[in-house]
Amino acid sequence: MNFFRAQDEARGRTTKLVVLLVLAILMLTGSLYAIAVYGKGVYLGRGRLDWLQPKLFLATSGTALVVILGTSWWRISELAKGGAFVAQSLGARPVSPHTKDLAERRYLNIVEEMSLAAGLPMPACFVVDHDTTINAFAAGNNPQDAAVAVTRGSLTYLNRDELQGVIAHEFSHIGNGDMKLNLRIIGSIAGLTALSQLGYIMMRLMQHADDKDSAKVAIPVALAGLIVFLLGLGGVFFARIIQASVSRQREYLADASAVQFTRNPEGLAGALKKIAGLKGGQREASTSELETQHLFFSSTGGFMEFIFSSHPPIGDRIRRLLPAFDGVIPDVELVGASDELVAGLSGRQASAVIPPPIRAVRAHRIPTNLEIQEAVGFQGTLPMELRASAADSIGAMAIVLGLILRQNPELRAQQLQTARGLAGGEVIAEALRLAPLLAALPAGSRLPLLDLSMPALRQLSKAQLALFRLAIQKVGFDANDGLIVLLVQASMRRYLDDVGRSGPPPLVGLSASYALVLSAVVRTSRETAQAQQEAFALGVAELARPDLSTTILAESDVDLQKVDEALMVIAAQSVFERRRFVRACGVAMLHDDLAEAAEIEILRAVADTLGITFATGIRA
Repeated sequence: MNFFRAQDEARGRTTKLVVLLVLAILMLTGSLYAIAVYGKGVYLGRGRLDWLQPKLFLATSGTALVVILGTSWWRISELAKGGAFVAQSLGARPVSPHTKDLAERRYLNIVEEMSLAAGLPMPACFVVDHDTTINAFAAGNNPQDAAVAVTRGSLTYLNRDELQGVIAHEFSHIGNGDMKLNLRIIGSIAGLTALSQLGYIMMRLMQHADDKDSAKVAIPVALAGLIVFLLGLGGVFFARIIQASVSRQREYLADASAVQFTRNPEGLAGALKKIAGLKGGQREASTSELETQHLFFSSTGGFMEFIFSSHPPIGDRIRRLLPAFDGVIPDVELVGASDELVAGLSGRQASAVIPPPIRAVRAHRIPTNLEIQEAVGFQGTLPMELRASAADSIGAMAIVLGLILRQNPELRAQQLQTARGLAGGEVIAEALRLAPLLAALPAGSRLPLLDLSMPALRQLSKAQLALFRLAIQKVGFDANDGLIVLLVQASMRRYLDDVGRSGPPPLVGLSASYALVLSAVVRTSRETAQAQQEAFALGVAELARPDLSTTILAESDVDLQKVDEALMVIAAQSVFERRRFVRACGVAMLHDDLAEAAEIEILRAVADTLGITFATGIRA
């Protein structure tokens, strides 16, 4: 199976299905207007139909649109509170990073691994304790406020590789941007349901008709309500059909992306087999779960599931992963969670820190987006002590501070004095304790560690976060490696709430910004000066800007603080332009067919600042 091709094909089909959802709403409002015109023509116009009646259009289709769009907006606004809100509304509870439950600790460990593999910040983790089936879901508006939840049955019945496959599937929903689409689908269903409810309210007016005069008004309104109600039911029916079709294609895409993360189709296929094995004991979904059916890893069941199922048949999903699948479903047994908390991807043991490998692409040609994506992926591991510290707010601040501490004792003392007020000195003490571990980190491990730290930093109050940001800003780019400050600022800017730049925008032109950032990416490599010039020229060719010189900036002109300002100029451009620039940087990075750790870090910092993710390809 070509998983990358499967992703591209599924994205194309999904776009068509979303268009069909919009067309269904237009057909609904148009049908309501057509019925109104016909009724008026038959009863008041003696059979003459006048299709150009603006007032009637506003009274019928306009009202329907207001009801649909207004209710949809209200529902989406409710869900916009974040993934944690959605998870808790579905009965999930947060999992403490200090939980003693071995199954939950294994679950948290796997989520951390998937965060590193996907290049995304770690989401909030939840468990649905009352659900003994095998299921999971991801929710949120974007990676910044994402949440992942699994059922107790998933922790009970799935082994490590299988649970990893399920979590990777949910991470692909986060990386593919499915979560925001899912919320919009829920909002659309809520709007169409509201139209049916409006019709029901109109029909109930008959109960208030006490005399003949009021009946003359109530009867036509009730008849109109019946029409609105029936049309609303039809709209709900077709919307759910389209909802299911959109979700089915997204599930195929998520399965393909999950294997891309884990490189182990057996794990995800094993989880699907166990779901099929437990199908006989599947519970009925609640009303709220039916509305959010497409959020889940597998269908939870419900009325007319054969029509409204939001997921493809499990057998088809397994065969796409394992073409040789014979259809035999093994018996499902309980799985005990052992204390293998540092196991790496696909169950590999990670007792030592493994430096991320330098990856190569095919020589003598321009790399594809997927090859650039592969080159920046993290395949090493991080020490458990650092991973544990990253889950705590004080520990996360200490990690950030520890990464930028100078080696010179006097300069380090000045830095520590700047951060003296953070958490009453606890941050400094923790940063000093972690300093040896941070100094021993292999190249390329710093940005993944920052990704793991972002959820804990989001738990800080606004006042605490403001103090922390101020301390980091005072340090500026005065560090042994100025690149790490660029990485820190890029991560904080993208993944922390209410983190933005103050003051007027930089007075730097777009072409000058492109040249400065691209030069910084190329100058990070250990190539010869001639090779760096060739790499820069390749990147410029990808941008296709005649006003951009093909001569790389001198190393003395590449100041990382200016690079940070130039990134703000590029960040104001369209998604297409930002994606193209990130690709140009990737092409320049892989000019020598190698991705060095420092090059990967600065490219990730550039992408994070510009809002472009590498999780499932170079896309916004």
